[in-house]
Amino acid sequence: MAITTDFTYTIQSCVRDVSDGFITEAAWTLTGIAKRDGVGIATAKYQSQTGFGTVRPDPMIPYADVTENEVSQWVRNEITPEGDARYREYVQSALIGIYAPPTPTKSNGVPW
Repeated sequence: MAITTDFTYTIQSCVRDVSDGFITEAAWTLTGIAKRDGVGIATAKYQSQTGFGTVRPDPMIPYADVTENEVSQWVRNEITPEGDARYREYVQSALIGIYAPPTPTKSNGVPW
């Protein structure tokens, strides 16, 4: 009954320079899906935006040819492995709060 977590980056939108199609920014989501014995038991997300600066790579991929996987990799490069680990920890903590919430120590109400 081990619990595992699958993490996925998705790109919601990109900001680009219309003069040459250079993508300057991406809005992204890191989704974590906790699974017990391969069955999903909880989902949590972290959303943010990341900029890529203004220096054009050489060669530059034409805007129409850019894939979500490429932009996702650019995001991970910009946030660094340390940032990626921090975001994954945040999502993992949220997942634990969903599938294994702490035992309450206080309660509201009246005895009647």
